[in-house]
Amino acid sequence: MVAWWLRVVSVFNVLCVMAWCAWAWPRSPWLAVAGVAFALMAGRLWLGMEFLAMLAFKRRMRLGRPGLEAVMHAWSAETHVSARCFAWLMPWREWAVPDHLPPDAQGRQGIVLVHGWLCNRAVWTDVMRDLRALDVPFIAVSLPLLLHRIEDARPMLDSAARRLCSATGLPALMMAHSMGGLVVRDWLRGLDGGDPQAAHLPRDVVTVASPHRGSPLAHCMWGANVRQMLPAGDWLERLRADEAREGSAFSRVRWHCVFSDCDNVVFPEANCVLDAAQVFPLAGYAHMQMLRAPKLHALVSSLLGRAQ
Repeated sequence: MVAWWLRVVSVFNVLCVMAWCAWAWPRSPWLAVAGVAFALMAGRLWLGMEFLAMLAFKRRMRLGRPGLEAVMHAWSAETHVSARCFAWLMPWREWAVPDHLPPDAQGRQGIVLVHGWLCNRAVWTDVMRDLRALDVPFIAVSLPLLLHRIEDARPMLDSAARRLCSATGLPALMMAHSMGGLVVRDWLRGLDGGDPQAAHLPRDVVTVASPHRGSPLAHCMWGANVRQMLPAGDWLERLRADEAREGSAFSRVRWHCVFSDCDNVVFPEANCVLDAAQVFPLAGYAHMQMLRAPKLHALVSSLLGRAQ
């Protein structure tokens, strides 16, 4: 679903640039070139506005802010990562790296990868290639979450967790990026009232840049799932209340929260942290760029190794 939407956007952008050149070139080649340059820079400018919003918010709240050099480096890195993901991998290469469930997977813990808002499984392309090279069993879901509610992802995530558990004989490690962390929490809430010892209940969940306490940028976007990410919103408050119940599935999981001081989407850092979770702060990484952080990969490797 997201792939097709991104394809439409990509084709529309190309057609707009072609139409602009056809109109502007006879009038002024410089005008045509300026329009193309603006189109190429639009994504970078949009990301720059996100970084400015992050800095302004932290300044207003009198929170610690990263240095200008770190922000500029994160902005540049995020521009390249986002362009590759949103213009190439997610629209056109969603299934280029298939799930990996080898015949000898029994007894080896695998991992379920859960993407975030306006993304699909291709956001994990580099991670999936690394896991395949290491022969680690994994399933990367592509959730039906364009403008849907977060609850709509429950059946697909539950199916993935059951499939991987069946293939390996062990509960999966789960790693979720951005809104994917809320998807996992909501799925666990859906398990409450069922079998408290469900075999596919994960022991560990790693969340990366997840808006556990919401994100101020949710006020600037639209969609049912975006409204669910509003700080101090009703949905998040109900989720926390459900998780606080004795014996909840949430309470039986070990949580590991990864976040960054240069996150341009989910800020401040405290919004990415769950109570009693093990925290892994990163310095200088932007929202999408965090998926490439060596510290994240080391954490996942240690958790997989511990389960063997």
